[in-house]
Amino acid sequence: LFYLEMTLTQGMADGGGAAALRPDYMHRFRPTVAKPVISEVLRSTLGNAKYEAEGMAELSTSIGEKIVQRLAAEPGLERYKFVANVSIFQNNGQGARMSIGATWDPESDAAVQETFTSESIRCVAVVFAVYVY
Repeated sequence: LFYLEMTLTQGMADGGGAAALRPDYMHRFRPTVAKPVISEVLRSTLGNAKYEAEGMAELSTSIGEKIVQRLAAEPGLERYKFVANVSIFQNNGQGARMSIGATWDPESDAAVQETFTSESIRCVAVVFAVYVY
């Protein structure tokens, strides 16, 4: 591993354009930065929406695409790929629990979850961030 890291570092210094094995500290994915982005997309898209069963699949796909686009545009996250899973439920006062957990490399990959609730809609957005080596 030391030899590989040394070779990659030298390649980058020589203009070889070798790929980094890990993001540096300043460019790691931080859930605390992603949560407000996800929350804003959910609020702006679902703020005045009413639950209609026929349109929810398309709406959840659209929300997922917006979240991925916004996160991919964040400075320092260019080397990350994002996967968004957005679930929209009718809010009838029922409870719902969701758990996430998938980290391939705990030093660089992460997952974040955000929820939105209104009178008629409950939405859970889960985003996985995977560093591309």
